[in-house]
Amino acid sequence: MYFFDPDYLERARLRDGTECLVRLIRPEDKELLHRGFLRLSPESRYRRFFTVKNDLTADELRYLTEVDGVRHFALGAVSLDGDDGLGVARFIQLAGEPGVAEAAIAVADEHQGKGLGSLLFQRLVAAAAERGVARFRCEVLGTNHGMAELVRSLAPDARVHVSSGVVSIEFDVPPLAPEHPADEPPRESGLYRFFGMVAQGAVEWAQAWQRAGLRFLGEDVSEDRGSWDGTSRDEEE
Repeated sequence: MYFFDPDYLERARLRDGTECLVRLIRPEDKELLHRGFLRLSPESRYRRFFTVKNDLTADELRYLTEVDGVRHFALGAVSLDGDDGLGVARFIQLAGEPGVAEAAIAVADEHQGKGLGSLLFQRLVAAAAERGVARFRCEVLGTNHGMAELVRSLAPDARVHVSSGVVSIEFDVPPLAPEHPADEPPRESGLYRFFGMVAQGAVEWAQAWQRAGLRFLGEDVSEDRGSWDGTSRDEEE
């Protein structure tokens, strides 16, 4: 039995007072996800797919919504009436590597800087832990070992490997309960800080999801939107 099962439903209030529902992604969410994709700017789409992409194919929509909930897990935030998607978080466990998964968080442009990314991170981590995932692997673009050193400064225990302009990083999944208070994010966690760096545009995701033909990683950083968890830069410092 999992806490994050098809019946999971959480009502949340974001930093600006916006209320939303967090639940698992369903096969019938194809149109909802498709509408969200079409609202993205060309730059936002490029940051997610690392190529010019004008639409999602039927196969891609099936891949994103018809998940097994264990090997491929996805949850999302929707408006109270269910008509609008606010954000999605997912992980995919790696074949042949028990306990390791690749993770992704994406928040709609208009809902960034409100703490939604932080909430989705916390719930994704808790869902991963109850499915036996101990580490998240992330791959980012990096031209030299300076990126590796930056990551190590945030997370000394992270496993970092640099090859051909790509930095592969493995982080321990922080221990969070399924109902951990959303306003108490694990800011001491290297993984949490890393996702914050991605959201603020300090790094760009690389090859991991391109292998699946998908690029739903990171957030739109075409403008400075403040911290991903809804705090100001000054508050973080």
